[in-house]
Amino acid sequence: MRRAGPLAAALALVVVASSLPRALAYADQYDPYSGVTDHTAANPAHAEALRRVRAALKTDPNRAMARWEGDYPCAGPWTGVRCQRGNDVTHLDLSRRAIGGDLSAALADVHTLVEIDLSNNFISGSVPPELGNLTRLATLNLAGNRLRGSIPTSLASVPTLGRLGLQRNKLSGTIPPEFGASPSLHALDLSENILDGSIPPELGNLTSLLDLSLAKNRLRGIIPPELRGCVNLYRLSLNGNLLEGEVPSDWGGDFVKLRSLDVSRNFLIGDVPAALAEMPALEELRVNHNQMFGVTPEALVSKNLSVLVR
Repeated sequence: MRRAGPLAAALALVVVASSLPRALAYADQYDPYSGVTDHTAANPAHAEALRRVRAALKTDPNRAMARWEGDYPCAGPWTGVRCQRGNDVTHLDLSRRAIGGDLSAALADVHTLVEIDLSNNFISGSVPPELGNLTRLATLNLAGNRLRGSIPTSLASVPTLGRLGLQRNKLSGTIPPEFGASPSLHALDLSENILDGSIPPELGNLTSLLDLSLAKNRLRGIIPPELRGCVNLYRLSLNGNLLEGEVPSDWGGDFVKLRSLDVSRNFLIGDVPAALAEMPALEELRVNHNQMFGVTPEALVSKNLSVLVR
């Protein structure tokens, strides 16, 4: 039996490929782990911006950014980089990579970013104010690093920002009242820093906010009664500060979704307001380690909360 020559074999492959559905015939032409291929366009501007970010993050023991080369961040093996429906970088996730160094303002040159997650690393320096220019940014998670300096007020102007996580850093200064005008913010975690000053009453304008944690800082003054404007809150954590005065006595039915309220470890005085029992969804209440005396209101006792630490 004669074996087919090279030309005959090639023609046979063409016939087989042409008989397949188009999606199957071309399915293997793009392998993001084998290099740049035909249909992924270059994006040299985003590639160069990310390399400037890499240059500032000098410590990369796991070599997460080692293969950030070339002009195709959406096609090659760029660890932590994702692009949705195109060749613009939309996601950067380098969490838990033991990365250290400074966070470069060049990150803001990747103007199409939707999500930045650099949490749980050893990043130091300050939060670049230029990140406020990212008009599509929905999530900024820089938690668990060594960031210092103040919180840039420019972040409050990002119209799409829904989640801001800056907890477990060394940020100082005050909480920008401008955050009260952030229309999309639904999770704000500034806990475990060294923030001082008072809690801005403007935060009460955040009707979309679901989770607010300002715990374990050095915040002073009273608990703003205006926070009752955050009608969709599920969790409110103000514990571990230097807050004074009383728990607002008119907090109650406004918080229709609040499940957890923690104001423990402050310098609060007065009685535990009975109006807190009017929160229909309340499951956890912590008011311990304050200077509050008197008995727990019967209305709260009768709610049979899963956690009631007095």
